[in-house]
Amino acid sequence: MLDFMRRQRSTLKWVWVILIFIFSVTLVTLYIPFGDLPNVSITNDVASVGNDTISAREFETAYRNYIDRMRGQLTPEMLRAFRFERQILDALVMRHVMLEQARRMGLNASVAEIEQKILENPVFRESGNFIGRARYQAILAQNNLTVEQFESGVQEDILAEKLKSFITAGVTVGDKEVETEYKRRNEKAKINYFIIDPAKLEDKVSLTDKDKRDYYEKNKAKYTVPEKRQAKYILVDTLKMRSQVTVSDDELKQYYEQHQAEYQLPDRVTAQHILFKTQDKKPEEIAAIRQKAREVLDRAKKGEDFGTLAKQFSQDTTAANGGELGSFTRGQMAPEFEQAAFSLAPGVISDLVQTQFGIHIIKIKEKQEARTRPFDEMKEAVRPVVSTRKAEQKVSDIAQQIAVELVSNKDLNAVAQKFGVEVKETALVEPGQPIQELGNAAELVRRMFMMAKGEIGTAIPVGPGYVVPMLTEITPGHPASFEEAEPKLIADLKTEKTQQLATEKGNQVQELIKAGKDLAAAASAVGVEIKTSELLTRGASVPDFGSIAEFDKEIFSLPIGKPGTPSTIAGKTFAFSVKERQEINPEEMKKSFETLRTEVVPGKREQYFSAYIQEVRKKMETAKEIRINESVLTQIAQTIS
Repeated sequence: MLDFMRRQRSTLKWVWVILIFIFSVTLVTLYIPFGDLPNVSITNDVASVGNDTISAREFETAYRNYIDRMRGQLTPEMLRAFRFERQILDALVMRHVMLEQARRMGLNASVAEIEQKILENPVFRESGNFIGRARYQAILAQNNLTVEQFESGVQEDILAEKLKSFITAGVTVGDKEVETEYKRRNEKAKINYFIIDPAKLEDKVSLTDKDKRDYYEKNKAKYTVPEKRQAKYILVDTLKMRSQVTVSDDELKQYYEQHQAEYQLPDRVTAQHILFKTQDKKPEEIAAIRQKAREVLDRAKKGEDFGTLAKQFSQDTTAANGGELGSFTRGQMAPEFEQAAFSLAPGVISDLVQTQFGIHIIKIKEKQEARTRPFDEMKEAVRPVVSTRKAEQKVSDIAQQIAVELVSNKDLNAVAQKFGVEVKETALVEPGQPIQELGNAAELVRRMFMMAKGEIGTAIPVGPGYVVPMLTEITPGHPASFEEAEPKLIADLKTEKTQQLATEKGNQVQELIKAGKDLAAAASAVGVEIKTSELLTRGASVPDFGSIAEFDKEIFSLPIGKPGTPSTIAGKTFAFSVKERQEINPEEMKKSFETLRTEVVPGKREQYFSAYIQEVRKKMETAKEIRINESVLTQIAQTIS
């Protein structure tokens, strides 16, 4: 294996995760707009890679798709703190490095290969056949893509796949690597352990008034009351507007036709099954299970009640309900199960089907072919969508008109009355503080801290609709008095004292273990409880501490009962001894050796390919074939943050 693979391993993981998201856009999700982000209107390229460029639009699309996938897991603050725009750009650069390298090696994608790749996408199939050129174009248009853009993306995906296959074709896994992986998965240990957690020591800490005042005097500089601002605003409410708009049948029909792809019902089957579990079974046990399954299959095909057989023999949780699975679509079941289920007619019982869960017997009760729900069926479901869109547009128009009116007439009440809307007022807010009654009002708060007192702003979207604000109050920030700082000060001082106490106890444990004391004596000395884990494999975690991977070497080598080396991570001290160990069975390892080798190969190839592309990128950077337009990236970062 190349040396660069070891050098680059730790730096690749995060970029590669993002890269997987970016590569999956074309063939899985298409482009889905992420409504909470403002539009980027920058025309210059963000970067160049060899003969390729990364446009602002390409960057924005990748950024939005990634954030959309991570919705709920990333806050705007996290995006800014971790500079996700830089990470997304790094991933895009890696993609273009791949494509550039593929072209330099003479790889290409034929028209037939592109067509086949498109047909593999279930979005473009109905009952196993292509949905037709018109619907294909409509789906792409709905996702802001032309046929040329989409098929260019498919071509690039094929190039990347070919490059990966070519580069990793010779990557194999040696016996030692298979043995190491088998041990990682199957060697187990049970440990006795204790944790010294500062958060659990709060009841051991008491604070006097003198403690608090002394701490305040030493740390005055860290306690401030931030500047606060208040605004009056005219609100144009979308919900109220929706009740006032009317929608014609022609408008409903037009929306339905533009979004027909959304009203497709996929193939669906309703089924029962009987499961015979084979996970963690030996080959001879699996053979016996298969024989039993075949006997039950014969009985089912001879006409015995399938539900009764499921209740008697199935090892699935659905057994008590006669093996009823309900209805499901493609992509919800194991691939082998899905293939069998969707190939059967109603009333037909499958042959034995092997999946990762075991051996199945499947009976199809009902089958529904994919279809597009007609307009008459969807008309009333479409109505609120169209009326909301129409109301949103009207609200936006009125808010813009109000903003223009306020340029010449700064009387908010008079202008609000003219347009039949209300004037309201925010509380005094700090930078970044939410305004509960307005929902998503981050942009309003941001603008308030850019305005002068008495200034009237432009129309700003908020949760309920649009607002046009006037800044009415500015309260300057100032150093906090003791009373103003006290709540935060108490929390800070308690944290400091509990951490000090935890450190002292951790040091005491280290000394006791070093002096030859056992785990029980160390736990007793610092007043903590010893817990016992389940059987753990390498890289396991324990409650209240997290990963204990760094202790694996000692856990799987120390004599039973001998304490390991205590360690403090993120303020918590972890101490342990091995209670019992479950060694591997060499004979069992031999039986699964080649299967495991097959399982390990993809991961090793992925790692090798990642390191290879990183090395190619370094060479291109050295040759100045990769250039980043920092000013454009900064512009985009400011726009999307």
